Amino acid sequence: MQHGPAMKRALLAMMLSLPMLAPLGAAAQRSQPQAAVPGANPWSEPEPSPSVEPTTRPAPGTATLPAPPPASRDAPSPSDGFEAYRAAFSAATLPAGAGARSVTGWSLHYRGALPHAAFVIAAAPNGRVVRWRFVSGRASPEAARRDAMTLCETQDRANAPEGTACRILASDLAPEGQAAVMATRTETLGAFRASPFHWRHGPERAAGVLLWSHGYGGREVDSRAAPAPGFVSALNDAGWDVFRFDRSPLEDDLAATLPRLLREVPRLRAAGYRRVALGGQSGGAWQSLLLAGAMPEAVDAVIAVAPAAHGAQSAGQGAAVDDFRRALAGFPDARPRLAIALFDEDPFDPDVAARTSLVETIAARRTAPTLLLRPSGNIRGHGGASEVGFTQAFSACLLTLLMAPDAAAPRGLRRAPCGGG
Repeated sequence: MQHGPAMKRALLAMMLSLPMLAPLGAAAQRSQPQAAVPGANPWSEPEPSPSVEPTTRPAPGTATLPAPPPASRDAPSPSDGFEAYRAAFSAATLPAGAGARSVTGWSLHYRGALPHAAFVIAAAPNGRVVRWRFVSGRASPEAARRDAMTLCETQDRANAPEGTACRILASDLAPEGQAAVMATRTETLGAFRASPFHWRHGPERAAGVLLWSHGYGGREVDSRAAPAPGFVSALNDAGWDVFRFDRSPLEDDLAATLPRLLREVPRLRAAGYRRVALGGQSGGAWQSLLLAGAMPEAVDAVIAVAPAAHGAQSAGQGAAVDDFRRALAGFPDARPRLAIALFDEDPFDPDVAARTSLVETIAARRTAPTLLLRPSGNIRGHGGASEVGFTQAFSACLLTLLMAPDAAAPRGLRRAPCGGG
């Protein structure tokens, strides 16, 4: 991987996009608001946990790699509209009573959503934002606004101070009352599509490209509208383009998806990107690991979040640890770089302690930077990487893994928040 002054600029840009770390108290939930702790007032916390409401709406229907382009290109350029795009989704456009968690949700998490989406806050009479959420993948902007307001009115105001009001902050990429800050991205590259709300730097400027793969929830659950986690937006701010590998649940099994990836991933380098990283959650993480092990020359790094492919605990997981060991064994010592995030209380992890030990063993053996994130505290469960606390605690660490020189890249087990190393 190529490095230089761009690394320092990317880290600075990414760190400026993250608010000061908030205490990691109550974990952010993915679906329903967190229940109040008995004997505690949930509204006395700095900011209660948000909810993200994706949809299950069905969506429409060995290559020789060229030499990487020169390393002198930098991203992003302040003259191409990126600064205005980032300013629109920043602390400056939130109410004065918004805290660090709201800033992270607004500036990073919402940009991982898919059309049509809406971001809503519940604000107390004193201006404090007591809860936020967004919906993703609705049939129209009007449906997204309606669903977001309904959830806020019926759930977020339930135990809020009297006079708390719900307010839409954005529909898709249009802050309320304003024009869209950029056109929704619709570009495709073979089987991959540009992440709709992330900035497109383009191969000539980008630090690299991240291919994000969602999880698999069974044939009845369409995950193509599932938002990417907040750390993906942090990488986008640091110059990484983001494409998605979205699959129909009716043909989202390894026998179908892995051959497609083997055929299509070389397109990313052929398009001119100097670095190629694979990222994914659950089943998307598992197939990313298998692809990188089978084609290490095509991939510079992998970020595998809660990798899983064997169902919930006690449901056919007997071979899961052995399969995980074999997936890791396919990685050569020298490349690609590897980050794996495992979480306590993950019902799809057959044995988090055993898998932790496997990653630590391979990290000690490999010369390529190999990082294991296993957050302590309340960042838990199969969707732990979608929590605000994970974004705040580990985004800089993941960026450093992707871009730092070998000697400076993070390695081994990290349980506490880590910054640039």
